[in-house]
Amino acid sequence: MESSNDFLKHLDELIQLFEKLQKKAIKNGIIIKDDIMFKDFKLLTDNYKMIKDTMPSELIGEIGEPIKEMLQKMIEQLKKELGEDDIISNNFTEQEVIQQDNKKSITVEIEEIDKKLQQNNLTEEEINRLLDKRAKLK
Repeated sequence: MESSNDFLKHLDELIQLFEKLQKKAIKNGIIIKDDIMFKDFKLLTDNYKMIKDTMPSELIGEIGEPIKEMLQKMIEQLKKELGEDDIISNNFTEQEVIQQDNKKSITVEIEEIDKKLQQNNLTEEEINRLLDKRAKLK
């Protein structure tokens, strides 16, 4: 049987994965910050963060095994969706996860610029603009 601390750790991990999925959706233009779904989810995660330390262990015990199993399945599915190895459960802070995401996106952007620079039909002005952008990213 899972302890209430383990359950809360899994719940924390799920919330972190949802937040990461949300950031990815915003970055990819799938959802915008003004979207009602974004606002509702932000409210949910903020409220969870406020009350998580005051949740009585009796309440967690009453939740039951089916909910705990569903929670684990959701974590596994979100990790697949995000391409996560086990980054969040390795005790990275949210800030470290964000920094890692930023490094990945900068690397991808530099690669895209490099591909554009290989095109033969660019003007000197376009080449200079791309090189300037690439230098800023590094």
